[in-house]
Amino acid sequence: MNIINSNLKFKNGLAYGNNPKMVILHHADSVRCSIEDIHQWHLSNGWSGCGYHYLVRKNGMIYTGRNEKAVGAHCIKYNTISIGICCEGNFNAEDMVSAQYSALIDLIKSILNRYGISKVYAHKDFNSTDCPGNKFPLDRIRREISGQKVNLIYPGYLLKINSNLFDGNVKVVQEKLLGIGYNVGKYGADGYFGKDTFKAVRRFQKDRGLLVDGIIGRDTWGKLFE
Repeated sequence: MNIINSNLKFKNGLAYGNNPKMVILHHADSVRCSIEDIHQWHLSNGWSGCGYHYLVRKNGMIYTGRNEKAVGAHCIKYNTISIGICCEGNFNAEDMVSAQYSALIDLIKSILNRYGISKVYAHKDFNSTDCPGNKFPLDRIRREISGQKVNLIYPGYLLKINSNLFDGNVKVVQEKLLGIGYNVGKYGADGYFGKDTFKAVRRFQKDRGLLVDGIIGRDTWGKLFE
């Protein structure tokens, strides 16, 4: 799990004493945005700054918002007892990609374990809103958090060798390959599709009777996450 400290500058008045009893999930209601974008939006609202504790972007990168000990500004009446996580995207109009889903699950599990809590809610469970959107995978998240097996969704494009491009979906694949005994190289699950990951994919394809081309398409993805 890769969490980046955003080093946001908050206005005076940021309150502390948050006592998390639950995780509350949101969407940004924006197809593309950064933690800095959200921070500026919330400053424009007259708030101290970003109201969420974390932003999970589509590429699987996680950015800090408010300190977990700071009272949030994301869910009326529940800001003093929750960790607010926002996901980049508009989940009334789009589905969550695999890299973002995997990072979100890791973050939620980490928070639940650290605080010894188990409750995960959507913003709309408490306030009059449709957030985090009707296509947000809330039920799937809850099933996975409870230990039920959930398959990741194929991202919709071919994953090919490219050692210069970070791709969160490649990181998801590398983590899966490592978990079932395939070596992806000395850098591990770093999100870069280099020659060692290419070799691991080919070995997996050969072992599963798939076309051995080192490319992760729908069939290879399906076998990996069946």
